[in-house]
Amino acid sequence: MKQAKIVKIVFCGPGDVSKELEIAAEVIEKWNLRNFEALNCGVSLTNWKKNSVPSMEKRGQAVINGQLIDEADLMIAVFWRRFGTPTGMHSSGTEEEVVRAMAREIPVMLYFSDLEAPMIEPDHEQAKLLEDFRRRAMATGLPGTFRSRRDFKEQLERHLDENIRKFLTAEDGKTDGTDERVIAQSAKGDGNVQLVGDSNTVNIKSTGPKRPKVVMDYGEGFISPAQQAEVFDLVHELAVLLEQVEKKSTKQALGEAWSRLHNKFKVTKYELLRPEQLPEVRKWHNTNKRILQSKARTRAPAVHKRGRIPAIKAAMKHMGRTNEDYYPEIAARLKMKPFNSLTKLSGKNLERVYSLVLRDKKKFG
Repeated sequence: MKQAKIVKIVFCGPGDVSKELEIAAEVIEKWNLRNFEALNCGVSLTNWKKNSVPSMEKRGQAVINGQLIDEADLMIAVFWRRFGTPTGMHSSGTEEEVVRAMAREIPVMLYFSDLEAPMIEPDHEQAKLLEDFRRRAMATGLPGTFRSRRDFKEQLERHLDENIRKFLTAEDGKTDGTDERVIAQSAKGDGNVQLVGDSNTVNIKSTGPKRPKVVMDYGEGFISPAQQAEVFDLVHELAVLLEQVEKKSTKQALGEAWSRLHNKFKVTKYELLRPEQLPEVRKWHNTNKRILQSKARTRAPAVHKRGRIPAIKAAMKHMGRTNEDYYPEIAARLKMKPFNSLTKLSGKNLERVYSLVLRDKKKFG
């Protein structure tokens, strides 16, 4: 008999949706009873409280991401009155988790509860954050809403069955068995997301966070998705330099790069920058880049060299100069031995060439 397929579903949400978690578990149990034999498929449900394994090697959310979020095939996310606890990159763990799942392009069944709240003092800050996220979610996709838990159960039964069948159809169509939805992660950064629970954090790998495939437009007054991508790339570049020049781990470099941005511009996440701040962000980036490149001259000569050569080439292209006509001229003006490759120059001579070329470019205009 062919081995049964197991579809992994992760449930995410702040601490006030425990009843919805129980309902989700009940719905999934019934789906398994009805469909396992016919479809040769079972569904497993995970959440951070029951299924994550304690670890001191990484930040809490990084562990949850690796153990649950990045292993999930589908996600169920529910909000009621609470939005959750800030993570440093997003206003709540659950928000970060949803964004990560969207970036992985897995189905996200997102619901907002309109159940009447108990007679307790409302948390106005949580309410405002939740209202803002709900507005953005409505503009980005089509989340579900429910006024009773019976309504939630009925909706989830329909949506779950539909999404599982779509998932199985897509899986049957795969030929190489690879999963392109996995996002490498490491420890800090906005390209990562967290979820399942209130106090999670995220991370990324490969010298920096991966740019999310799905971004949220925060509306008028905040930078656009295209501008978000620009800021993301600027910070990513600094993280790479920090890792190479300061000999930091990927996790440390990413954390410091994002912290520098957040501290400089007093924002909890980069999407909340204003368009008029972009020139200052670019200036901040260039200043930090120059400082790191200057340090690289003595601390990481190879890194310094790799940064100078592209700059020289770009200036030559701007002036319309070629290796054949410009290199001999440079050597004569600097009274150095003729050369035909920048990579063979010593660090000192490369710096002299760099300074001369920049002066020529400035005169050229």
